Parts: sequence; structure tokens; C-alpha cells
Amino acid sequence: MFNKILDLSGLGFLKHAWLGDMHTALGTLLFILIWSGFGWGLLFYYAGIKGIPEDLYEAANLDGASGLMLHLKITVPLLSPVIAVQVTLAIVTALKQMETVFLTTNGGPGDSTQFLAVYLYNKAFSASQYGYANAISILFILICLIATYLSNKLIRSDAAEY
Repeated sequence: MFNKILDLSGLGFLKHAWLGDMHTALGTLLFILIWSGFGWGLLFYYAGIKGIPEDLYEAANLDGASGLMLHLKITVPLLSPVIAVQVTLAIVTALKQMETVFLTTNGGPGDSTQFLAVYLYNKAFSASQYGYANAISILFILICLIATYLSNKLIRSDAAEY
């Protein structure tokens, strides 16, 4: 579709096999994955920002706070629970990414877009190495649990009640 847009805009000379080239496949796939999850993230942050009372911003303005200070001292601390949830969801989603990768590139060209979930699927169902795939899935669960634990520890919810 992007190549069609390039053609229509007169930039046809920039057409490329984005998912078929080893050098651009991962970047293109990451763009697709980020774009497909962008709406959920935006929705979470929008809901979090709408939950912050305007009174806090008005009081800070009266005390002489600037735009950047409002953001750093009010918005970010009160959004820390939302940020923690979003980081956890992003880590788990990135680790379990399967269907988009499988349907677009199946881990190729070469192994340039080989994600762990696709590798696990290929070992289990294409290569019939069920024991090896089971061991990978156990490690996969452990990696997800450790990543979730670390992200929750690093992004601590110190937001005060308002």
C-alpha cells in the first residue's frame, strides 16, 4: 500500500520491497506493530490525563509554575500508574508478537524478523520438535514474568491521592 501511495504522489522511484528486503523488513514490521497498537496507548493516556483534576493545574499556575513544570510535577507523577500499565503491556505484547510477524514475513527474509513466538511456533509445528518448543515456552513465560516484575519495580506508582 505504501508503494501505491508513493506512485500516486509521484515518488514511484522510491518504491521498495519493504518486507522482502533483509535491511528494511524489521523496521517495516516494527512500524506496522507500533501503528497497530498506537490507538490503545493513546486511549490509555487520554483517559489518564482526563482523570487529572483541572484544579491542580490552576493552583500550580497561581503559584507560578510554567508549562514544563506543570508537566513534570503534576501530569507525569499522576500518570505513573498508567505509564506502568502501558510499559508492562508493551513488554508482554512485544514478547508474544506472533500473528502479524507470521502473516507478513514468517520470520524472514533470512531470520531478520524472527521473534520468539514465531520461532517457538516453527519449532513446534513445522519442525515437529515439541519437547524443544515446550522448553522454549517455559523460558518464554519466565522471561515475561521477570520483565513484568522488573518493569513494575522500576516504574513505581508513587502518585499521591488528590
